[in-house]
This record gives sequence, structure tokens and C-alpha cells, in this order.
Amino acid sequence: MTNKCLNHQKSHKFICYQCICLMCSKCVTIHYKDHPDHSWEHIDDIKDSLSTLNLDHIIDTEKTTNNHINNDSDNNSNSNDSTKNINSNNFISQINYKITSLWESLRSSTSRYQSLSTTENEIKQHFEQLHQYLIIEEHKLQRDIINDKHTITDQIDNNINHLKYLINIINIFNKLNNINNSDDNSSSGNNNSNNEDTSIIPDTTTLYSTTTIMESITTSSSIQSFINHNNQTLFNEHLDLFNIDELLKQDSSDSSSLLLDIIHKYNNQFNESTTNTDNNNLRLSSYKLSIKQPDFNQLNSIIKQSIKFDNIESTESINTTTTTINNNDNKQSYIFITHDEKGATLINTSNNNSIEELQFDYKFNATYSSIVSIGEYIYIFGGSSNPNKWIKISMKSKSAEHIGNIEGIKGDCLKSVCYDGQDHIYLVNGHSTKNRIDRFNIKTMKFESYHQLPVRYGVQISSMIFKGSLYSISWNQNLIFQFDLTNRTITDHPIDFIPKSGCHDNNGNFFIFDRTNKRFIKYNVETKQTINLNAALLTNGQQSFVKYHRESPTSSYIYSYGESNDDNFKYSIETNQCEPFFRDIINHNRQWCASTSIAY
Repeated sequence: MTNKCLNHQKSHKFICYQCICLMCSKCVTIHYKDHPDHSWEHIDDIKDSLSTLNLDHIIDTEKTTNNHINNDSDNNSNSNDSTKNINSNNFISQINYKITSLWESLRSSTSRYQSLSTTENEIKQHFEQLHQYLIIEEHKLQRDIINDKHTITDQIDNNINHLKYLINIINIFNKLNNINNSDDNSSSGNNNSNNEDTSIIPDTTTLYSTTTIMESITTSSSIQSFINHNNQTLFNEHLDLFNIDELLKQDSSDSSSLLLDIIHKYNNQFNESTTNTDNNNLRLSSYKLSIKQPDFNQLNSIIKQSIKFDNIESTESINTTTTTINNNDNKQSYIFITHDEKGATLINTSNNNSIEELQFDYKFNATYSSIVSIGEYIYIFGGSSNPNKWIKISMKSKSAEHIGNIEGIKGDCLKSVCYDGQDHIYLVNGHSTKNRIDRFNIKTMKFESYHQLPVRYGVQISSMIFKGSLYSISWNQNLIFQFDLTNRTITDHPIDFIPKSGCHDNNGNFFIFDRTNKRFIKYNVETKQTINLNAALLTNGQQSFVKYHRESPTSSYIYSYGESNDDNFKYSIETNQCEPFFRDIINHNRQWCASTSIAY
């Protein structure tokens, strides 16, 4: 590219952005006459604009207009008045404008992407709720069947053990007869033994499993066939349950007395109270399953009514708008925090954090994790002052609807509770109860023992039901356990922190205060991932108790409280920032007292 104009042999001083061409001072005059609407700039103006460019000032989204620079500063200042920039003091180079435009586009694209991600996440959460509902319904239908299957397998195991002893008695009887018979008969017996199946099979745990035993029972035509199939495992000829050789040494002369003594020992071990051979006495339910193919057109219609996503055409910048359709468009969002003076503070986060103080005839000490909200109701169980009581509070009337006794299970304080989304609230351990999962039916208002845990878990600071499992965090231990509600199996998950208090979002995430290491962390039960959160203000407190609160589909917070208002903080999950909050409310002692998030 040449630096001079080929037509006028003058240096290039101008650039036209529409024609994408360089011009000298003479060319620009002709060009302006031919294209008065084009944007072009002088090199000196461009240099001046670049020298004063400050990228820190390009922070807003105000659009900058083009300036037509028609000024030849070399020799045409007087002759080309028509081509001068009218507003030269406010000159903005095309390069400056382009940078501003690109920054505006980047900000707009980022905002658009984040808005789309938010909507995408809301759609995901909506269908996760539907999926979770189906899982819960599936487990609800299967639960009684699984319990009956456990009962039947226990009976089979007991009856197999019973049968093993009886077969052993028969073998002993045959052995005693062989001893009393002549040598010829013994020889004949030896010849018969040569015809027995002496093949060796692997002696593995699988061969003794109830499943394998049931398969063998199904394929056996008679009990003798069943015994023969299992003659090297369950009914091994070397299995001597009564230690016959030792008994023969003691009294080999009287085989009848010996046999009678063995039968007597058998009857003592297997009496009617420990043996059940009658299926009719097992108290098993009868089931009739009727399956009707669902009307997928109707189901599709219901789903479409529950969520709607429209593509909005607009001449302006497009924003994604989410409209949630529910049965109560006037729901208000609240934080309910109890204290040690038989009362609670109700904070309406939907109405400028308005505050109302409530009173109840109930002491809330040591109920921190013993609270759950369901619809308009709040349930709280036990407490250090009233371990055998429970209370049901209505948020509509803002009063106690029911205060009752905990019956059928052991009352306690510091029970960790969670709701399965259907009929039951699960109560995990407590201050004195170290190895129990119990549950409460919200319809019948009855308590029942549910499952016995190992004693190693102790007090739990937070429990959550997620995708068919109950997850619970042990206080002051680096341990989380997972309890499968379908098959009642327990899995331990070690963690690298010592929880002091915690809460959850009912969606697989725990938020935990690690007092030992002065950390506030997020732990996901599926990925087992731990993330340190920016909440130094919260962790500097002596004892902070935390509660998750979702104010809207795009804003969720963790609120903390404790012995005084100095422990009151608000942590934003979306911005990862923490700040003091609720410092002007009545200064009650709220440590170890129940709190919950509720919308109605």
C-alpha cells in the first residue's frame, strides 16, 4: 500500500469508513461532495482521540453517535469550512466509538446469557420437582411390599436353620444305627456311601444367600431333592450341630437316650415363640396391582398448564421473562425464628422485611434442627424444657393450632427432622437418642419407630430427603450418612470439615458452618464437592446458626442468628457476599432455637 495519493501525489490524511479508502486533502473535498453522508476522519483527530482515550470511562451503555470529521488541519482550514467538524470539542473517533459499541455488545450478550441460564435453571428445577414427585410416589407404593419381603426372607432364613437341625438329627440317628449294626451292615453302608455325590463345589457366600436358597427351592421337586442340591453347603454331611462325637464318648451304650437328649435340645432351641412355619401367621398384607396405561395426552396437557415458555418478538433488546403459574399468586415469603422466651420473630421478606413478634406457650430451647414447614404450618418437636411435647403452628392465624404429647417413640431435644413431601416427617436421633430414625404422620398425627441406626452418628445438625434418600450431618464429626428409604441401607460419606451448624436447600446442597476451621461451606451430596463460601463475617461469630431462605427463583440467602443480634448476617448465594442484617430487631437469645423459611 502506497502512502501517497496516486491522483494528487499528496500524503494520505483521511479515511472513509464506508468506502474503506484513504484520501488526501484534495480527495476529501471531492469525496464529500459526492458522499456527504459518509463518515470520515483526519489522522490528527484520530491521534488526538486515542491520546485522550480512557477505557475506565467506558462503563455505561449510553450509545455514542458518529461525528463527521471534515477538517483538513494542514492547509484547508480556511478553504474547506464546509468539511469541518461542527462540534470539534466533542469529537469521538470511530475507534473510540467501536470500542464502546463492542463493550456494550459484550455486556448485553453476557446479561442475555445469564438471563437465559436463569430461565434454563428454573425449567430444570420445575421438572426436577415433577421427577422427585414420581420417585416419591414409586417408593411409597413399594414400601409395604419391601417390608413384607424383608419379613418373608427372615422367615425363610429361620426355617432353613430349623430344617438344618432336623436333618442333622436324622443323620445322627442313621449314624447311631450304623454303630449298633454288624460289621457287615457297616460295610454295606460304606458301599452305599460310594454312590454318593462327592464332587466339590466352591463354598462361597452366594451359595448361602436367601436368593440362592429360594431359587433352589423353586427348582426342587421334593425336600429330598432340595437337600441333595445343597448337600455341600446348607446340609453338609460334616455339619455337626450337636457335637455327636463328644456325646458318643460320654454315653455310647444307650443310643436311645442319646437321641432323646438331642431332640430335647432341639426343642429347647426351636420353640413356638422363635419359629414360624405358617405363612398365615406372618401378618402379611395381600396386594392387588392394577396398572392403567396413563393418558399421555392428558399428562402433556397438565405439564403444559404448569409451565409455559413463549418466544417474545421485540424490536428492542430481548429479555427472557418467566411467568410462574400457581394456585396462590399472593404468597408471601417469611423467615420464622424462635427464641428462648417462648416466642418467635416473624420477618416478611416479601414486604420490606417487616417484623412481627409472636408468643406461644412453648419453650424452644434446643430445637434448632427440630423444625420443618409444610404449607401454611410449622411443626416443632421436643426441646430441652419439653422433650415429650410437639407443636403445630398456623401461619394464617399466627398461633399454635395444636400442642401434643410425643407418644410411641422416645421424646428428646435436638432431634433433626425433615419432610418427605408426602405424609411423613422423619426424626433423626437427638441429644439422648443416639441410634433412631422415627417418623410422624402429618395426617394421623401419630409417631412410629422406623429404623435403628448404628450408635456412631450422635446428634445431627441438619437432615434432608433428596432423590429417595435421607442425608444427615453429624454434629462435631466429619461424617454424613445416607439412608436409602426404599431398601433401608446406610452409606457413610466422610467429609473434611467439622460441622457446628448447617442448613440445606432441599435440592442436594448443604450449607455448613465449620467452626473449627472458621469456614462457611457448600457441600453437594451427589458430587461430594465442597466449596468455600465468602462469608468471613459469619464465621467470625462465636456460634452462628444458619437457615436457608429462597426469596425468589433468582435470589436465595442464608440467614444466621445466635445469642445476640451481633450474630445476625445475610449471605447471598448468587453474589457470594455476606453482610450484617436484622441488627435492629429485638435482641433475643436465639441460639439453639428453631427457625425455618416458609411461604404461604
